[in-house]
Amino acid sequence: MSAEEKKATVLDLLKARSGVYHPALYETAEAAAHMLPEVPRTFPEGQSFLSVGDPAWKTDPNFLHGFVFLHMRDPRFGWLRNILSRDDASRLASSLQKDMKITPLVPGVE
Repeated sequence: MSAEEKKATVLDLLKARSGVYHPALYETAEAAAHMLPEVPRTFPEGQSFLSVGDPAWKTDPNFLHGFVFLHMRDPRFGWLRNILSRDDASRLASSLQKDMKITPLVPGVE
């Protein structure tokens, strides 16, 4: 404790919001400057990225609200769970069907 803190009376402590100094309360601007950038909502086209080949996945319907749960296993992060609206689930299915029609550039790769 500092010399100033050692002089505190019980009344001072009762009036104080906290008897503990929290350095993090005074470092928010500096800490924010070191944070990673926000992940964009849309996929950045043309960007290279690490991918997981043939991940385990499962879907489940949400009978109460009509959503679809999409579960995908990532070896780094475990099971990632997503809730898709009926419209988004339909768009995903259509997109996968469209992508399946593309002929691979490397022969014999399925």
